[in-house]
Amino acid sequence: METKSASFTIRQAALWAAVLLCFAAGLAVRLYDLTDLPLDFHPTRQLHSALMARGMYYQDLESAPQWQREMAVRQWKMEGVIEPPFMEWLAARAYQMAGEELLWLPRLFSIFFWMAGGVGLLLWTRKVGSLEGAIAALAFYLVLPYGVIASRAFQPDPLMTALVVWSLWAVSRWSAHPSWGNSLLAGVLGGTAILSKSVAVFFIAPAFTVVVLSTLGLKNALRSGRVWVMAFLALLPYALYHFYGIYVAGFLQSQFSQRFFPAMWFDPAFYLQWSRKINQVTGVHWFLLGILGSFLYRERRVSTMLFSLWVGYFLYGIALPHHISTHDYYHLPLIPLVALGLAGGVPLVRDHLQVSTWRRNALLWSLFIFGVGYYAWDARTILKRVDYRPEAQYWQEIGAFLGRDSNVVALTQDYGARLAYWGWAMAINWPWLGDLSFQGQPTMADDLIARFEQEAAGRDYFLVTVPEELERQPALKDLLASYTIVFREGDAVIYDLRLPIQ
Repeated sequence: METKSASFTIRQAALWAAVLLCFAAGLAVRLYDLTDLPLDFHPTRQLHSALMARGMYYQDLESAPQWQREMAVRQWKMEGVIEPPFMEWLAARAYQMAGEELLWLPRLFSIFFWMAGGVGLLLWTRKVGSLEGAIAALAFYLVLPYGVIASRAFQPDPLMTALVVWSLWAVSRWSAHPSWGNSLLAGVLGGTAILSKSVAVFFIAPAFTVVVLSTLGLKNALRSGRVWVMAFLALLPYALYHFYGIYVAGFLQSQFSQRFFPAMWFDPAFYLQWSRKINQVTGVHWFLLGILGSFLYRERRVSTMLFSLWVGYFLYGIALPHHISTHDYYHLPLIPLVALGLAGGVPLVRDHLQVSTWRRNALLWSLFIFGVGYYAWDARTILKRVDYRPEAQYWQEIGAFLGRDSNVVALTQDYGARLAYWGWAMAINWPWLGDLSFQGQPTMADDLIARFEQEAAGRDYFLVTVPEELERQPALKDLLASYTIVFREGDAVIYDLRLPIQ
């Protein structure tokens, strides 16, 4: 009896050591190259948040020159707002505490939120399944290379994903004990998740609905004050924010256009592009295993809840077809969803290995250590591949040449965000051909010439930093060839629109 007890204790200790290994590897690889510039993952989106956070910081920074404070605030106000700027506010407060603008501080916040989501994932999978399954889910969540890179990004998605995970844990806890306290907890977490980014509703709503109905039934659910309070708390924060943004302040009125494209449902290319994004984020093989594993939990209510999450993900893609097929980070909640599915399949694999116990344990431990090490190293390799730090100096030189009072048109990266952030220069953005096509605007040579005559009138300079895009617009290239080049550095070329070549 004592031998069995000692063996069980050693096994449990080994499993919890595996948990610590997952967290250590996940944190270590995320902290690697921490101070690099936020250009490694969707720089347009990250610089959007960076400009907002800088404006919040500079508005009260008395030590900064007046022109810099005014420009920082103006750049902040020019950025469109969709979700509440929680991350930007946290970053600005951190800048104030640090006494300087450090772009790696908001990266730390994103890392913290993602790691906290790992704690919620571990608690939930441990409660509804096995510890081995929970470890597999945690390892996938913490060292999947795409997740490592995305969870360092200065944007709300890591926070939203972590809050979704904790909301699922809370509503599962409510299912076991539907008390007032658990109702309040689930409602607050669900409401905060939706408020942080509204697309969380595609996961919160179906999961909460299925759990409530499977726990109480429709009739009792409709009569339950706890259920109504939970639903009220989950929906009220975003409802108030939406009402204020649309009808009071008005800053949300233009943010919901070009988001809903039902015609894409009937285009096979849409589903092909969607599947490619899935493969980019989790890998199609893990995606399919996650779906399969969702139905292998011993408790039917758990599988039903996970099925509702898969339905929510499908509805998410149908509701936002353009974003789901072009923006890979819109799939970020897929990582914990696949992880939950994998947790359900691990016990089945473990129990059906027809080998001795020690061989089975050796095989599973070898696969676990190899998998964690391989994926963590792969993520580290991706982070090491490019050093973006020289970009800051590059854009500062461009901005210094242009000056802060020049009227500039720019064919450049990230809609001019790099120029605005490091160059402290404002520019009218010249559209890329892809943007013109997406917006349904004409792209013929005569149309581009007419646009140039309109945009360039009264401007001082035309900046080009993406020569390959200029090659795709030969009409624009021919027009610029008639102006004097006054600056050339790397890919950057500045044409003086006041100095036509005679």
